[in-house]
Amino acid sequence: MRVYGYARVSTQEQAEEFDALNQQVARLKAAGAAEVLIDIESGRSDARKQFNQLLKLVEQNQVNEIIITRIDRLGRSVITIHKAIDTFVKHNVNLRVLDAPVDPNSPFGWFSINQMSGLAEFESRLLSQRIKHGNEYFRQQLKFCVPPFGYAKDDKHRLIPNHNIHEKSGKTHFELARIVIDLTLEMRSLKDVCNHIYNEYGLVFTVAGLRDWVKNLALQGHTAYFIKKKKGVKREPVINLNTHEALITVATAEAIQAKLLANRRYRSSVTSSRGDYPLAGLIRCAHCGGPQYRNFSRHKKKTEYMRCVNYAKPGKYHCENSKCSRLRVIIAETIKALCENAPTLIEHLESQSGTKEIVNTDKIEALTNELTVLRGLRSSNPDIIQAITKIEMTINALSNPVKIVDKDTFENAKRQIAVASQATFWESLDDSELRVTLAEFVENVEVDSSGAIFPNFKLPLTLSSIRP
Repeated sequence: MRVYGYARVSTQEQAEEFDALNQQVARLKAAGAAEVLIDIESGRSDARKQFNQLLKLVEQNQVNEIIITRIDRLGRSVITIHKAIDTFVKHNVNLRVLDAPVDPNSPFGWFSINQMSGLAEFESRLLSQRIKHGNEYFRQQLKFCVPPFGYAKDDKHRLIPNHNIHEKSGKTHFELARIVIDLTLEMRSLKDVCNHIYNEYGLVFTVAGLRDWVKNLALQGHTAYFIKKKKGVKREPVINLNTHEALITVATAEAIQAKLLANRRYRSSVTSSRGDYPLAGLIRCAHCGGPQYRNFSRHKKKTEYMRCVNYAKPGKYHCENSKCSRLRVIIAETIKALCENAPTLIEHLESQSGTKEIVNTDKIEALTNELTVLRGLRSSNPDIIQAITKIEMTINALSNPVKIVDKDTFENAKRQIAVASQATFWESLDDSELRVTLAEFVENVEVDSSGAIFPNFKLPLTLSSIRP
């Protein structure tokens, strides 16, 4: 019997400070869940990764029973909850709700679920409305959440120039902000500005951070909301003009914007193919662990090479790895290592193929019922207390997640590795096919300052990393 538990909290704060997530997981395991899927996300979201994974397992008939603590753990929407329960019923999956046992197949159970689902959505909508009114009042008062560099907040949370003295330079933060603006107009690039202000004043800015800062409307004396667009959210920007002392004029802002645009045109190609290349996102720096970015040589051939993204960052974020490695060399070495180490990968795969024993969930359920009866006695008898402790320990021992190996899956994975060990297979692929295929086998590729390349492979469908 394959029993899954599902636990959810809305925020990381609930998971860490209030220990709500651990409490749910402990209860689900004690109730007999062999594996618990966890989401830290709002119940109103239908894009929850582990929730959708649970539905996928149900549709693949890999689940016999699902355990949750409350019905609102499935979601905060009546439609979402009913779609999930319909899926469970369709695939004969038993739903066990610890705080309110219900039977979705019975009329009374259907009615109870409707009531609990409606209450969950009502609470969610009520909270959303309170937050909306609070945010609207916040904006009406022209308050600011996080002041940009050079500014501080007064007692009413409105922006004022920050006249606190900067320890290293002896200047105020507002004066330093003016200096940074002047340097942005004078120096060749934002990277040069970042390096200069770090060496001279100890100020740490990344290039992206500096770019966002100089474009902030707060520097022009305006308090603005909804400037950055969010995916799926259509809201017009709200700009309140001249609410505080400006750091730059309109003319200065236009000059900065023109310079940023000129730099972008100089450095960027007309048709960007960012991230659309083999091993994209998989090449890492062996020293700092940061990602490597692709760039092109200024030669007519436009040779692709990779470099640590942290090499361009100033201060504590800086990495000493300045090595530029050719992308095609990294790809070739990775494929070569995969071909050479295919036998080792297959041996490691076969060592994982032993099927383990399934957890005896019937025994767990019987012990849980016994534990409920003993706890209900509320006895101070040492023998009964000792019996409760022993049963709890037995349940915990039996509740450890156990992975069941699918022989067909492993045989298919072995065939994939065998095919991938042939050099002719890789030569037949174009760049788009190469990118997809390499992603199936490669966990990441590390490149150090000497140009040495260390690919780490993942076994298909097992996520077990192995370095040749």
